[in-house]
Amino acid sequence: MKKDVLLSHDIGTTGNKASLYDLDGRLLKSFYYPYETFYPRPGWTEQRPEDWWKAFITCTKEVLAASNIQPGQIAGLSFSGQMMAAIPVNQKGEVLQKNVMIWADHRSHLQGEYIKKTIGWERFYYLTGSGMEIPLYPVAKILWLKENEADVYKKTYKFLGVKDVLINRLTGRFVTDFSDASNTGMLDLKNRKWAKDLIQELGIDFEKLVEEILPSQTVVGKINKEVSEATGLLEGTPVILGGGDVACAALGAGVIEEGSVYNYIGSASWLATATSRPLFNTTMRPFSLCHVVPDMYVVQLAMFSGGVVYEWVRDQICKFECEEAKLANRDPFELMDELAASSPPGSNGIIFLPDLRPGGAPHNNLNARGAFIGLTLSHKRGDLLRSVLEGITFNIRLMCDAMEEALGFPFQEVRMIGGGSNSRLWREIESNVLNKVVVILSAKQEANSLGAAILAGCGLGIFSDFKQAAKVFIRVKESINPNPEVVAVYNRLLPLFDNAYQALAPVNDQLSSLA
Repeated sequence: MKKDVLLSHDIGTTGNKASLYDLDGRLLKSFYYPYETFYPRPGWTEQRPEDWWKAFITCTKEVLAASNIQPGQIAGLSFSGQMMAAIPVNQKGEVLQKNVMIWADHRSHLQGEYIKKTIGWERFYYLTGSGMEIPLYPVAKILWLKENEADVYKKTYKFLGVKDVLINRLTGRFVTDFSDASNTGMLDLKNRKWAKDLIQELGIDFEKLVEEILPSQTVVGKINKEVSEATGLLEGTPVILGGGDVACAALGAGVIEEGSVYNYIGSASWLATATSRPLFNTTMRPFSLCHVVPDMYVVQLAMFSGGVVYEWVRDQICKFECEEAKLANRDPFELMDELAASSPPGSNGIIFLPDLRPGGAPHNNLNARGAFIGLTLSHKRGDLLRSVLEGITFNIRLMCDAMEEALGFPFQEVRMIGGGSNSRLWREIESNVLNKVVVILSAKQEANSLGAAILAGCGLGIFSDFKQAAKVFIRVKESINPNPEVVAVYNRLLPLFDNAYQALAPVNDQLSSLA
């Protein structure tokens, strides 16, 4: 049987998506399985690794069942995974906690202060490329475990990333790739090896980190009999390592050339560009990661309040639209967009600060909070909904300006991917707020899994290089040009948006201390 299908798994923050691609880059079938995130205390964000495994098995079985693809057609499988976890496992690869910290967990603020005091902020930043709040990085999470769950720390054989936990379960190997390693706060970014001096200065046991950091396209093993029986995949199917979601999305969006840019709007949102070297700016703090493309980097600015904010609005404000959508067999977001489109650019004078899940660029402030500003009795729900989309996008604009400053030149277009790109209204708002051409790809919501599939194809030798694979897999569907009149409206509002954040920052600091 001809092996002409690639399987990829995108282990995201809200769920796992399995996708099947043919060798011409066509998406044959995908299946999504959600899992729960737990918030036991302020600043704590946890998931259950067993849920990732259940999602992997379920998605694999369902995507095979829903397609006409036979297991023998699968040439190999690979992963894109959420990043910045430090999951403790024993020598058998068994996770030592039922719930583990994921990327958004920032309980380790005291450990972050210790790292700044011990290492110094600028040394840490320029060595590791890690520009976000230090408590978010695995280096701080490991220290928190050492100080607060000493028994778990002591029993830990290795700390693994999310996708690496699944890789271990599939192959028995304790490995990671350069993209995931570069987002731990522990990699010497320029030399692409663990920053051993920094790690030992902080009192972390160096031997608890994986010994092998490998290129993302590495074939790390094959499906064993047990996994074959659980998933329906053939025993012996090659497993390709894969990479972190930011870098996989860059590959899946075709952002592999110097200065090309994409904006992902999922639960979080980020702006990222491909470069041949790390970029630094101590004010806005873009962070640099190793690309899944060899010898390249992804420079990123990320905000945590992306599509998750619009989901919150759906659940808390738009219950009527949810009921109507259910009766009409439509997506609630479609009805919300129709209502938002009834409001003009600028939302009739409402400014929305989107920091419902604080952290990340453009302000790097874990105490930030969300707010509607300028409300009057004349405002309607359509104004509120449009202001939410505009507020999220204003934050993206601030990241865009900072990225251009770091690059040293402006860019003309942004490739918009992720769930947010499904909204025609949001695409238009983004083009006008950023004053850029917004490019939509045929695989706009599948960029992470598409990138992982390309990695599988390159690792198996199906493609000679990443540029060839990108030409085969990536297709432009639409380009949206900014409207000068609407751009002028948003340019007037942008300073007010930024001033509103600055004015409320002291109030939010006090509210945070009360919480």
